[in-house]
Amino acid sequence: MSGAFCERVARDGLAWEDAWLDPRTCARVVGELDFAFWRRSQVADRAEGVLVSRESIERTSLSTSAKWFSPALRRIVDDIQARLVTEFGVDEAHLEAWQAVAYAAGGRFGTHHDGGHLAGEPGGERVLTFLLCVAAPDAGGATYFPDLDLLLQPVAGRLVVWNNLTADGTIDQRMRHAATPVHEGRKVMLTTWSRQRPLHA
Repeated sequence: MSGAFCERVARDGLAWEDAWLDPRTCARVVGELDFAFWRRSQVADRAEGVLVSRESIERTSLSTSAKWFSPALRRIVDDIQARLVTEFGVDEAHLEAWQAVAYAAGGRFGTHHDGGHLAGEPGGERVLTFLLCVAAPDAGGATYFPDLDLLLQPVAGRLVVWNNLTADGTIDQRMRHAATPVHEGRKVMLTTWSRQRPLHA
């Protein structure tokens, strides 16, 4: 199944697999994230040619990064990353540090693209996005791809992967997406991206 999953991403640009992560591990991730340091999520943008991070009314969520993960959570994420490296053939050195994002009721992220502003950075553009749901809200919170007319409901354990670049290395605009508002409950996601070039040794 994993091989077919990987081929779908390569061919169509986007694919997902349910139960990629089991319920027990999802619950352990969410529990360990209670000990992380959370702050209001930011968006990346360029100002006068310089890459900056800033808060935006288009993104109302909380984020934390791997540097704030507990030792137990780091071990879990290391296992998740090892699976991604094997199943998708990505080089570990090309992967960004993991992030967790939590959306409470009303939380959302407007339509955006994960690439398009990183070409001049040492690691280059984001090639693949890996989005793993570890807690699903009671209502709302879907990931919407307007150019694909695709609405993916959050399901705990579901891994969604998409290719941000076309075959010639330009930005695939079809992969613009939004996190639609959560209506009830809480959505928690783990995410990382593979870049064109190594980020670390």
